[in-house]
Amino acid sequence: MSYQVLARKWRPRTFEDMVGQEHVLQALIHALESQRLHHAYLFTGTRGVGKTTIGRLLARCLNCETGVTPNPCGECSSCQEIQEGRFVDLIEIDAASRTGVDDMRELTDNVQYSPTRGRYKVYLIDEVHMLTNQSFNAFLKTLEEPPEHVKFLLATTDPQKLPVTVLSRCLQFNLKRMTPEHIAGHLRHVLGAEEIPFEEPALWLLARAADGSMRDALSLTDQAIAFGNQKLSASDVSNMLGTIDQRDIERIVNALVEGDGPALLAEISRISDFAPDYSVILADLLSLFHRVTMEQVVPGSADNALGDAEQVQALARKLSAEDAQLFYQSALIGRKDLTITPDARMGFEMTLLRMLAFRPGADRREPPAISSGGQSAASEPRDEPDPAPTPPQEPAAQIESKQPEPQPPQSGPATDVAAEQAQESSEVPAQPEPEPESQDEAPPLADEDASWLASLDAQAGATAEYEENYPLSDEAPVAEESAPEVAAEPAVQPAPAPEPAFAEPQPEPEPAAEAAPEAEGEFVWHRDFRSLGIIGMPGNLASHGAMSRDGDLITLTIDEGYARLLNSRHEEKILAALRNRFGDSIQLRTEQGNPGPHTPAAYEERQRKARQKAAEASIHQDSVVKSIVERFEARVVEDSIRPAETRPETSRR
Repeated sequence: MSYQVLARKWRPRTFEDMVGQEHVLQALIHALESQRLHHAYLFTGTRGVGKTTIGRLLARCLNCETGVTPNPCGECSSCQEIQEGRFVDLIEIDAASRTGVDDMRELTDNVQYSPTRGRYKVYLIDEVHMLTNQSFNAFLKTLEEPPEHVKFLLATTDPQKLPVTVLSRCLQFNLKRMTPEHIAGHLRHVLGAEEIPFEEPALWLLARAADGSMRDALSLTDQAIAFGNQKLSASDVSNMLGTIDQRDIERIVNALVEGDGPALLAEISRISDFAPDYSVILADLLSLFHRVTMEQVVPGSADNALGDAEQVQALARKLSAEDAQLFYQSALIGRKDLTITPDARMGFEMTLLRMLAFRPGADRREPPAISSGGQSAASEPRDEPDPAPTPPQEPAAQIESKQPEPQPPQSGPATDVAAEQAQESSEVPAQPEPEPESQDEAPPLADEDASWLASLDAQAGATAEYEENYPLSDEAPVAEESAPEVAAEPAVQPAPAPEPAFAEPQPEPEPAAEAAPEAEGEFVWHRDFRSLGIIGMPGNLASHGAMSRDGDLITLTIDEGYARLLNSRHEEKILAALRNRFGDSIQLRTEQGNPGPHTPAAYEERQRKARQKAAEASIHQDSVVKSIVERFEARVVEDSIRPAETRPETSRR
């Protein structure tokens, strides 16, 4: 006898043999028991979920010689003929190959004849959505009012293509996709009956590859048995499918969790020998991190749909919520980028390296800088890299004018000379200016501004006033040597490069309650917090807290909203920074409560508002800005004003 494939050999013979379609079977069984039978049934669902099988079982239930029953005997001639596919009153039609209107007219002409052998003449039309509109129109009347001895069983994978006039004439049953658990359980039963040895991970690989289709799962199992020489091992099934098994996924994730870069690269190199589909691997990682997050947010929600519930629960305890979110998002973006990378392995490798490198709390290693002596600057011992001095910046603002702006002439040395000559030969004398105490020349005006203002009007008063340095605030140091008082007149300092026309705005001083304890050299929590070097989420959470110290015990009071996000890893990083500053004997205690106004975050917000207010005042008080506003009916766009960045001490000298 020739070999019969598993998908046909293990086709269900009763409703009890069906797997995973209980919602459909329950309705059909109750209808058969109560004899409430409809004349047309429509079964929808993806391939291999049992649409045709249910149709044949229903035909047996209707034509069993013992009567209409949900439990056909399987021994009478009608049951056996239907089982063997040779029952004359079961007419199976493939609508994909018989789409013409003539085929449908032939069917409707034969409907009127009584059944030859059975109780009912059953028409089983597969892929009914392939019929043409003309065929549907010829079929509608018969479908709505067939003879009493006729039952129509329609099956389709695409019900959206059916006319609503057909849908309204049928009882519709949607068959669900098979879950991996259902498929793995059925394969376990089949292989046990077939006496085929198997490994449990191999069943889950086949169940996931079947993608909801039991027929596909049985066909893949046939192929795997042949591939593995009458046995199913996870490695053989993985090689056959071109995927990796769950143990490989576990090794990759463990390397990520442990931060073990060499082990991660070694695992990537090992699995690349199997030429896997890297997109499928990333999809498996996405599914895993999704279920890990569900387990973290709702403990106990991890199911065993993929046979890895224990691994998911262990990872949920070991992996932080931040890491799980980062890994999920990196895998999602990496899977999308695989289509545009030059090499699939390269894209997969970069995705995993991103997970490793940008994990919260990972070391940030800068590339070594080569010094002038030819040695790497990274090799020289140093405490912390000094920030590069930033050049002073002036407050920026946009001015809108109702008149068109004159085009400034081309800048250059000649333009500066012309501007100076225009100032000296002006008919209207400028307002007398007090002589500055310093004998050094004032910094020259920017080329474009000088030439533009010189062409606006012959008056030199505003231009001369613009050329003088705008007086700096009392707190802004201008040079190492002592400078004269600037309350009544502007101070001029020698400078090799032009200084900005606007004064650098300084933040308003802190209230006396805060400024009193801030003695020189004393650590003040809200003022000196950034010097601790706490970065990332721990730094963000700690900046919203207030610190108090009692000997070696430091208490950090954090608002309840931020305290809920604090975990043991965050506390370890905060404690390490405090010990680095105050000594190894420091202990840390965190508590929920009202931190008050003296937190680093609140302090920095007050500083920002003060700088913004000073910048706006500097713009509005500037004489040149006032002149432009008055002459051109312009206005200052306040939203565009940005305060100048604070200059480091080294750049002020």
